[in-house]
Amino acid sequence: MILINLLPPELRRRQSGVSPVFASVVGGGIACLLLVILYSWIQFVCIPNAIATKAKRDEELAAKTALADAVREMEKKIDENRQRRNKFYSLLAKKVYWARTLDEFANLLNGPWSLPGFDVRCTDLNITEAPGAGGGRGPVQDETVAFSVRWNYKLIGKERIRAGDYINSFFSTIKNSKFWKSQGFTGKPEETYRGDTPRTNQSIQRMIIEGTLEWQRVKVIKDKILAGR
Repeated sequence: MILINLLPPELRRRQSGVSPVFASVVGGGIACLLLVILYSWIQFVCIPNAIATKAKRDEELAAKTALADAVREMEKKIDENRQRRNKFYSLLAKKVYWARTLDEFANLLNGPWSLPGFDVRCTDLNITEAPGAGGGRGPVQDETVAFSVRWNYKLIGKERIRAGDYINSFFSTIKNSKFWKSQGFTGKPEETYRGDTPRTNQSIQRMIIEGTLEWQRVKVIKDKILAGR
């Protein structure tokens, strides 16, 4: 008997040599094998490599952290040393070389004066630090250090009638001297002059004028430039 399939080709039942059940079993087995391989690769390759990489990175982090701590400690010491250096420069800038000042002062007292005929003596001298006054230069006010120079003077002249001329010559010579102009004294030499009473010393046949003057010496601090180095 001959069977004839009268259905159109697209509706005809196709014949296959592979059993669908077998194909499903094989496909499931391959899928399970791939999962086992993937699990083994992750478990025995990826995870150990990740652990080793993490350990290496932890070691690098510890080393770099220690290095960073050392750098911060060094920066702290550098900052402390910079502050000490700036303090040293500040003290050095405030230093006043009184030996030279006193030497020039002594030379000034030895004359000559603009008007001859009298001598000047210093009978007492006191130098004390005082609050800074003035000394600001430029748009920015500079730091200053000031000293008060208080001394007792004695003028010994030949002629009593010329006492006023001696006093004028005394202050005029000081005002125009290198000592007064270069040592940082402020104001005028005669600002604290309170007058005088000439007297005659019969034993030496000389006119004597005595009094007290107080001068202020101001030094402008220039260590700001050094502090920036």
